[in-house]
Amino acid sequence: MAAVIECVEASLEATYGGLWTSEPLKAGDDDWTSAWVACDPQRIIGVGLSHADVVSDLWIHPSAQGLGAGTALLAVLESEIASRGFTIGRLRCLEPNVRSRSFYASRGWVEVRIYPHETIPLNTVDMTKLIGSQEK
Repeated sequence: MAAVIECVEASLEATYGGLWTSEPLKAGDDDWTSAWVACDPQRIIGVGLSHADVVSDLWIHPSAQGLGAGTALLAVLESEIASRGFTIGRLRCLEPNVRSRSFYASRGWVEVRIYPHETIPLNTVDMTKLIGSQEK
């Protein structure tokens, strides 16, 4: 679990560090035991987690971004959502995270709503995608 947390926290800090706090960002108390991971020969480079119809987490270590781990993990998470019987997947990210928003959009996800985050002074972006047998 320590390697999973390290990967998530490195991605959090690289993406959002300093935007709303000067403290290092923490992975929180999520249960990472059912997370999917992507690895290179030395370490975990990506972590993905879904619940019901939601991609709840997709974090790629900054040193591994752009190498395909995110695409592979997202495909697994989408399949996992479809296997639960859902035809529409949901996720959310923060508005300043243009790189992630572009990543998801290039893989068929559509922004459907932007609104203030419930605990930090940034906007949240909701995205959806047709998944599974209904996918076009």
